[in-house]
Amino acid sequence: MSEGIDAETIEGYLAAGGWKMKRIAAQTWRGRFRTQRTGRKFPVLVHQDVNEGFLTAAIVPLVRSPEDAGRAHALYTRLLELNQVFFMAKLSIDDDLDVVLSVEYPLADLDESELVDALQALAYYADVHHDEIQRIAEGR
Repeated sequence: MSEGIDAETIEGYLAAGGWKMKRIAAQTWRGRFRTQRTGRKFPVLVHQDVNEGFLTAAIVPLVRSPEDAGRAHALYTRLLELNQVFFMAKLSIDDDLDVVLSVEYPLADLDESELVDALQALAYYADVHHDEIQRIAEGR
């Protein structure tokens, strides 16, 4: 395990920050949060990968990928463009072709403020970009 941080510490950081998360595995928490601007709720996962030395916070799914190849191409192109301007966060596609918005931090020096920053970055980017990404996925 990375020095200086363990699952109990992460759980304490989440609780102290007011993030209502339920532990669903030894090093994984799940919850939901409501964004400030739109008030939309998003599912969020926090996972501690002790082997790789990173904490990942992710909204899964942000949106679902379309089955139509043309819409999928337009969506993936926009996700790549957004990745160029995002700070801290990234967009990706998981095995189910869901769009994932995530942030990764090294565990070695993780403190409460960095975990809060990670979750706030997710909330911000989801709040600002969800509607556009959803419109592209739906072909509107």
